Amino acid sequence: MSLARGSFSLPLARVLPFSLKKSIIFVVKKKADFVAQGELSSAPVPVKKKTRWWSIALEGVAIVAILLVIAVSVNAIYLSSAYNMPFFVNGSSMYPTLNATGTHANGSKLDWTPGENAPGDVIDYGYAKTGDKDNWRGDLHRYDIVVVYYPSDYLRDASGNYILDENGHKQFRSPDVDAKIKRVIGLPGETVHQTYIDVENRVWGKTTINPGTEKEEVLTPLYTEADYPPIGTREYDYSRLRARGEYTWNLGDDEYVVLGDNRAYSTDCFNTTERFAVSADMIVGKAYLVVGKRTLDQNRSPMNDWTYIFTPWNYRRIG
Repeated sequence: MSLARGSFSLPLARVLPFSLKKSIIFVVKKKADFVAQGELSSAPVPVKKKTRWWSIALEGVAIVAILLVIAVSVNAIYLSSAYNMPFFVNGSSMYPTLNATGTHANGSKLDWTPGENAPGDVIDYGYAKTGDKDNWRGDLHRYDIVVVYYPSDYLRDASGNYILDENGHKQFRSPDVDAKIKRVIGLPGETVHQTYIDVENRVWGKTTINPGTEKEEVLTPLYTEADYPPIGTREYDYSRLRARGEYTWNLGDDEYVVLGDNRAYSTDCFNTTERFAVSADMIVGKAYLVVGKRTLDQNRSPMNDWTYIFTPWNYRRIG
């Protein structure tokens, strides 16, 4: 028996009934058509899927989100590991270095006005090195900005000696004592003379290191009167400095003189009724970085705000 497309050999055609011959012919024709169209070929042709645009977009968004999470996490870890102490500037004593671009609660610009900032004010927020982080104590230089406490912040006995805790550390007079942020002017072992009498620079006065010796040095002021412009019709009050005149510190081996950049409105080693120096253990950190702004809450503490983690390009190095 032999088969050919659309016909049979004569011997077979004679013996098969007509209806069966008709069925066989139909099946043979359909099989031939399928083979001709490639539907029964041994290697099936794969169907090419059409890529939709929204699928590509979703994959791109997912990749960007993952990279963003990684970048933010790395930045947060870097800030805490490299510096490890946040600080905020609740006052005008370091104007114009700090808080020069802050705002009051009513939206007006911060300035050299004396006093602490109020709830709703937007102030500078940054990071400092503290503790044993990177040996910052051994890296203190003149004009560095530090986080510091004053002798009046600690408890003393009737003889004037500091009261120590079980670890040998000075005890604070109150748990609510605030740290200050100031600039280092005098270093251990130096004699420092500060005067505001008959000086060219009325806003920073004249600072002389080791006067009358071979190591005498007159420090170059970082700011001039032009950096403290009038506020409306109110002029900067230089009389506050002239009234305090001059003073000389003879520093011990672990003592420093720290002053604010806003000299007339800063409570510091000079601008107080009792002049003083700070010991090394009263300096608790060295400020390095301003990362952004914070708004003060009703307790004049900075509100939680982590948006600065997303904008490291806006960070500003200080000191």
